Amino acid sequence: MGAVPGQPGQPRASAPDEPAAPEQRAAPDRPAPGGAEPTAPSPAAGGNGAPGVGQPQPGGERAQGAAAPAGGTQQSSVAVRPSGPVARPAADTSEPSWGRVLATTISLWVSRRLRRIGLGRGTPKRGTGRPDREQATRGRPRSGWRWPLVALVLALAVVGLVALQLSGALSTSGSAGRSSGGTGTSSLSAAAAARNQAAAWAAQQVSSGDIIACDPAMCSALQARGLAAGRLLPLQPAGADPFGADVIVASPSVRNEFGSQLTEVFAPALVATFGSGATRVDIRAIASLGGAAYRAAEPADLAARKAAGAQLLRNQRFHASAQAARQVTAGQVDSRVLVSLAALVSQRPVSVTSFGDTGPGVAPSYRQVTIASPGGQVANLTADLSQVQAQRTPYLPASATIVHLGGKTALRIKFGAPSLQGLLSGANSS
Repeated sequence: MGAVPGQPGQPRASAPDEPAAPEQRAAPDRPAPGGAEPTAPSPAAGGNGAPGVGQPQPGGERAQGAAAPAGGTQQSSVAVRPSGPVARPAADTSEPSWGRVLATTISLWVSRRLRRIGLGRGTPKRGTGRPDREQATRGRPRSGWRWPLVALVLALAVVGLVALQLSGALSTSGSAGRSSGGTGTSSLSAAAAARNQAAAWAAQQVSSGDIIACDPAMCSALQARGLAAGRLLPLQPAGADPFGADVIVASPSVRNEFGSQLTEVFAPALVATFGSGATRVDIRAIASLGGAAYRAAEPADLAARKAAGAQLLRNQRFHASAQAARQVTAGQVDSRVLVSLAALVSQRPVSVTSFGDTGPGVAPSYRQVTIASPGGQVANLTADLSQVQAQRTPYLPASATIVHLGGKTALRIKFGAPSLQGLLSGANSS
């Protein structure tokens, strides 16, 4: 049998001095006039019956390769790509407005109706071979009622667009989606900021021996601030009460979990609050005897603080600035601070310059006092420091140091949060 032209390693069917046949391009499958099937090209001359280039072989495949030029080098067909820059669709990250969606829908509907009415008639499908249907279609009259219907629909669409534009729906739909996304992002940022502020404050202010109840996210934030895992009581959504802790960080998830029981039963005393609204984070003191007992003891505890403060102010060894004296009279000073001042006054004169370190966003409860020595005698401050450091819980301060303020030496004593109830009245319900 003769070899197929164009295959490597096979002799060509034509003579060596025969000129190479020009490369043939496969003609597209077009219907023959009259609907007849296309005929295959005749075999190449001298091919000994082998199919020529571009001739279909049995099985629907064409013979690969073309006649090689003189020299024996085979030429392969190369797909030609269009020259010039290729336009890439621009990335559209914003959602289309309602006006654009409505206009696109109307455009598609009208184009389809136009194709059905007249643009699509008289064009036979390729390869059907039915010219008689084409002739019949061309002579068929078009329906006269379709054009008024299209005009009516277009008029209604225009009226609808004008009404939407006047109402402001088209101009505000896109901005509403963007604003809602921005609101969600700002809410997440506000929640994270409140959580971080609460974690930083609790790490510095809550007493070192207290157990803190928190949700998993808040516990992670507290650990990142240096609190040991042994001081944390993770709260799981299983309905368990937080009575095993001393303080609870009431994040939004904790408030949703416990509801009104959080303030009515478990933790009635608000120590500090951060943020606002739904993202607010509260730090509360847990009442071991319950919320009812805590609220019942509040009036007596406030009266005891006022009485102790008034007694200090009447002492000749006790001196306080005008602002500090008002805070003592109002009962805003922590009971542990008042007891410590009374113990120091019994030994030597004490001069209070200021109170501080109350929780943000709550009623004042000053847990820190700064003491200056009358006459600038540093020896008295050193003796006061040794005395307060020798106390036991709950009167052992979280910190007591000698500081230098404006060229003067002072002693700063600080107790951890939260303030304890009933130390002066004898009705401890915390």
